[in-house]
Amino acid sequence: MKKIATVTAGLLFAVAALAVAQTTDQVHTDHYRVTSQLGSQHAAEVAARLETMIQLYNRYFRFDLDSLPRPMRVRIFADRARFHDYLSATIGERRDDFVYLHYSDPARSELVAYDAPSPEFDYALAHQSFIQYLRAFIPHPPLWLREGFAVYFEQSQYDHQSGTVTYRENLAWLDPLKKILDGRAAVAPLELGDMLVMDVEAARANLEVFYPQAWGMVSFLVNSEQRDINRLLWDSINALQPEAGLRENTERVYQRAFRWIDTDALVEGFLAYIDSRRSFPELVTSGIEAFDNRSYDEAETLLLAATGIDAASHIPYYYLGLVNYERGNYEVAEVYYRQAIERGATESLTYYAMGVNAYAANRHADATRFLERSVTLEPERFGGRVEQLLSRMDG
Repeated sequence: MKKIATVTAGLLFAVAALAVAQTTDQVHTDHYRVTSQLGSQHAAEVAARLETMIQLYNRYFRFDLDSLPRPMRVRIFADRARFHDYLSATIGERRDDFVYLHYSDPARSELVAYDAPSPEFDYALAHQSFIQYLRAFIPHPPLWLREGFAVYFEQSQYDHQSGTVTYRENLAWLDPLKKILDGRAAVAPLELGDMLVMDVEAARANLEVFYPQAWGMVSFLVNSEQRDINRLLWDSINALQPEAGLRENTERVYQRAFRWIDTDALVEGFLAYIDSRRSFPELVTSGIEAFDNRSYDEAETLLLAATGIDAASHIPYYYLGLVNYERGNYEVAEVYYRQAIERGATESLTYYAMGVNAYAANRHADATRFLERSVTLEPERFGGRVEQLLSRMDG
């Protein structure tokens, strides 16, 4: 009776999963089969993006893409609720983010996602599509290599018009990693040897440390100016075997790439590399200090670097507007001010800056419009100053 009940429950799960997974559109490309509840155009756009992304991944791993026995499967739901329903029906649990489901039967493996705003959709798709790509060739790679590279590629940007992808460095983990390494965090760093051989259970128990440290190791191995350090990464990739399990591949990489390296020197180099990288808060703070000291070239360099880390923050754009105002580049300054407003800058302050900028450029009509807008938004703060500027223009 118990066996019959178990079989019946399994059939119910399968039927439920089939019902939840019904999608209206499917697109096939050379390496992907994408189904989407958002329509054929969406499926085609995602498939095109993924085809471009795996070319980026393959610059590092050099797998034979033509050797894939079947296209990689991607399933996209119209909303998170249907995504959760599908996972509950297929694996009996829910996930908060996109997930790559890996099975011993490769024909069943699939990346499961849902419609989400940008950049959330972009980051999650890049992360999980890399894991899908890697595990299509190496089903059981070492965790630090798998997750470190997944985070490393996360913020790469796809241009829909040109159909190209640009690698954009993901430094979101830099500041947390610095805090872990210098003792400011509540958790201690992992020993190098422990991280390199970490299994799934240990990684889950140390997620707060494992992710930033795995990303940091990949970044260090890729970007180090020392060829011996770069070679550790290429030797690690060359040591991977498709038929090996997680433990065996982890041991192969450790023995073939890291066994002969001076561990103390490697750790010292890693610490120096991370210390040399500047996080978003560090770049913004240094950029503002340089601006206050009238070192405008230095301020611009630092603030532009900050936008490369966090393009959504308004702070560097506002100060880039101030930098160009001081240089007399009034048109450029206004572009940056507008970009700051688009990203949530305080409108009263930014419109006031735009008004001063337009006044300096002898665009009095625009200056009046911007200044009056700042007063409307915050009269107590800007009323007196705006009145003085407007009287000068009238005079």
